[in-house]
Amino acid sequence: MKLLLSATSLVHAAHCRNVLRAAGIRAELRNTWLAGATGEIPFRESAPQVWLVDDEMEAQAWAVLNAAANPAPGPSWQCRHCLEWHEAQFGACWRCGAARD
Repeated sequence: MKLLLSATSLVHAAHCRNVLRAAGIRAELRNTWLAGATGEIPFRESAPQVWLVDDEMEAQAWAVLNAAANPAPGPSWQCRHCLEWHEAQFGACWRCGAARD
C-alpha cells in the first residue's frame, strides 16, 4: 500500500478514490473520522488520505486524477433520445439519463 494523497476534506478524498475506482485502480480511504481531532494531532496525520492498494499504479493513478481535473475539450454532443445538447465532458444526458454514444 502506498499513500497517494492527503486531502483537505473528506469529500475531495472520496471523489479522488471514486475517480480511481472508475478507472479500475484499487484505492482506499483512510482517516475518515479524524477531522475532529485536528489540533490534538497534527493535520498531516488527521487529514483524509487516499492510499493505493498496488504501489506500481502510482503513475497511472496521477494520470487519471489529472485527466479528471482537467478534462480535454471537445465538441458538444446531442442526446439521441431527447435531442438535448451537452458539453463534451458529460458522459450521460442530464435530461433523460441516456448514455453518450
